[in-house]
Amino acid sequence: DKVRQFVTPEGVDLSLEIASSSLRFVALLIDLLLMLVILVVTTIILGVTGLSSGEEGAGFASIVWLLGFFLLRNFWFVLFELGPRAATPGKRAVGIRVVARDGGRLTVPSVMARNLVREGEIFLPLSFMFQAMADDTIGKSLAIFGMMWTLGLGFFLLFNKDRMRLGDLIGGTWGGMAKRKRMAGDLAGTNVGTPPRAPVVTP
Repeated sequence: DKVRQFVTPEGVDLSLEIASSSLRFVALLIDLLLMLVILVVTTIILGVTGLSSGEEGAGFASIVWLLGFFLLRNFWFVLFELGPRAATPGKRAVGIRVVARDGGRLTVPSVMARNLVREGEIFLPLSFMFQAMADDTIGKSLAIFGMMWTLGLGFFLLFNKDRMRLGDLIGGTWGGMAKRKRMAGDLAGTNVGTPPRAPVVTP
């Protein structure tokens, strides 16, 4: 049920094993954890630097932190998925990668589209909801609606057989299992025919 057949633009028939929703969820958690670690370390460094540099230094550190947080949240996934492995550290850890559904190369617009949709799926609704709840500016019913919105879009992949996020659907991508290439050591262990020996000529 998880294997899909597709043809590349060069006319090559290929098969792809679709990654399960549980693996994709674990990959996302790993990426978010790594992003959180980077954010905490950066916050500590900038906080110490800002406090030791006076008021102007603290203001500059705050600007750098906000810019770094924006870039980290929006380009962590994009930059890694545009790389040669087409996978973030979280995806690599569980053995999955991003694949174009037409069999071609991943393009910048498709990767940008699939990841910018995540803002509407998860980050923006949750950020708005938590901030509004902290300021006590929204009621419980609106908070519940925001949570349902996030869960509905975040778990969209559970309701289609190809386990596609809404971002995959818009970006034209799949989350597939990464096939490991056979190394020289593996090839050495296979039965490979040896060339015939030259005949021995006796006088």
